[in-house]
Amino acid sequence: MGTGLDDAARLWESRESKSLVAWMPDGPGLLVRGKRMILDERLHTLPSPAAKSVFLPQIPRNVAGMHGVPGRDYMVLQWDTDGDEQHRLYRWDLGDSGPVLLTSESERAQFGAFEPTGPRIAYSSTRCNGTDFDVYLMDPLDPSSDRLLLEVEGMWGVAGWSPAAGELLLVHAVSNMKVELYVLDIVSSSLNRITDDADGARHGAAQWSRDVSALYYASDRGTEFSHMRRLDLRTGEEAILSDEIPWDVTSIQQTGDGELLLITVNEDGGTRHYTSDPLGENIQPLELFSSGAFSAGLHATEPLLLVNHIDALGVSRGYTYDLRNQELTLWAGGESSESEIPAPRLTHYPTFDSIDGEPRLIRAFVYPGVGEGPHPVVINIHGAPEAQARLRTGQGPTEKAGITLITPNVRGSTGYGRTYTTLDDWYLREDAVRDIGALLDWIAEQPDMDGTRVAVMGGSYGGYMVLASLVHYSPRIHCGIDIVGISNWVTFLESTADYMRDYGRIEFGDERIPEMREFLQSISPLNNAERITSPLMVVQGANVPRVPVGESRQIVERVRNNGLNVSYMEGANEGHGFRHPWNSFYAGLAQQEMIGDCLLGG
Repeated sequence: MGTGLDDAARLWESRESKSLVAWMPDGPGLLVRGKRMILDERLHTLPSPAAKSVFLPQIPRNVAGMHGVPGRDYMVLQWDTDGDEQHRLYRWDLGDSGPVLLTSESERAQFGAFEPTGPRIAYSSTRCNGTDFDVYLMDPLDPSSDRLLLEVEGMWGVAGWSPAAGELLLVHAVSNMKVELYVLDIVSSSLNRITDDADGARHGAAQWSRDVSALYYASDRGTEFSHMRRLDLRTGEEAILSDEIPWDVTSIQQTGDGELLLITVNEDGGTRHYTSDPLGENIQPLELFSSGAFSAGLHATEPLLLVNHIDALGVSRGYTYDLRNQELTLWAGGESSESEIPAPRLTHYPTFDSIDGEPRLIRAFVYPGVGEGPHPVVINIHGAPEAQARLRTGQGPTEKAGITLITPNVRGSTGYGRTYTTLDDWYLREDAVRDIGALLDWIAEQPDMDGTRVAVMGGSYGGYMVLASLVHYSPRIHCGIDIVGISNWVTFLESTADYMRDYGRIEFGDERIPEMREFLQSISPLNNAERITSPLMVVQGANVPRVPVGESRQIVERVRNNGLNVSYMEGANEGHGFRHPWNSFYAGLAQQEMIGDCLLGG
């Protein structure tokens, strides 16, 4: 499967993909991301629609945050080194200037907000002790002005700076399921909690209304899904604005005058956008394309959208959309073409337990392999676990080789309500693995799938799921690919980055409790490695702090000692996934060859 020529052809086809990143703060131009020399995806500036782009060699490929607002002649950028996740902030003075380091290499910094009427930015950083994210202020044009504003414990971030300039909106992530909102008075440093939820709730997408009379945010307080809410700061009354949409609101944006809201919703694994008036009385879907998927972001002051559309072939193009005259303008990428690629489908398969006397159904996206079936199957399991396999467009090398790809959202996934997300917590961990067993049963019943030829792959928590699936179902799984996976829950919790440890204990269990420690050891793939009898590939970055390299090294050694052939790739300059172009190309090709040998006989 996937010869070098086939893979090179796929890369050549992808050269047309371009996506818009942000508006330039000093004019009408845009930042665009696109392929350079086929493999290397880098940033360019684009002065006008379909103009010749200008490559920015001084901005690294792994830049993870680009922040700018009109009226400032610079942007604040953010990136780490070789996947070490020690993100640093830089000031880029636009043009061909080189970025200026604002924070040190020994801390993990996260950009927050620009001061609306002044020169400063607010951000959070682990500078003090390497663990807790304190709040800082700085004038990026004078880095010596940097000062600590608030010392806290845990994971904190700056969500916004009040248009009235005297307050910051802070987010405290206690866990993936509990996120609190606070307002910080900059002068007095007094901290006022906005959300008081005894049972915990997730609050996100938080921001002040333009007239500072209200707060907008998404919250699942008292509900299964995160709805858009408006808190009147004068009366204290909260109104749910999107209760007629039974899915999670993931983003809320405002036009410059605050008269129009753009809402992004996760609808059953797909993305949908809506426009709304400030009080949520007229919510309308935003329909810009007849097929494919698109993302949308509002300009800071103008009623303009930055739109990236991915067509059925998986090719991305960048547009702007004027909300005033409903005009869509192509900025980057060629014209879209029709495709005969089989459309992916959403399926629901029954698992082992029941709800109200009926089998619980697990959602999964199916991407059919080309040609006549029945097709072998690759099950790709997402990470986190509090994340979600989202609907994508295009056709990957797996499907082109005649293999059907399935991306399940087993219990613990987000997007399907709070209850569903908690079904794998602590002692329920292996119930999610049983959902993979139920998927194997379902595959065996499908006429267009070959249940005797199945592989599993996944990264991070998905890597653990691969190893656990091989422990329980090796006779039914031909091979597995574990990417940066957890092999032992105890060693993982004891060695993960300090700022992640307590966060992880809430989800996975506290290894300091003797009974929980014993349970975690009992379900760890490392301690059940003798039950893995299928061929295995392990891929790991040496620098990742979340799932340290020891997790992969120890499972490779243990399985090899059991006499099983294990392929192992370790990237010395990589972290939580391979980002350097040639490393990524090689690792991807090796995984394709592994799946081809496993499912297609070479």
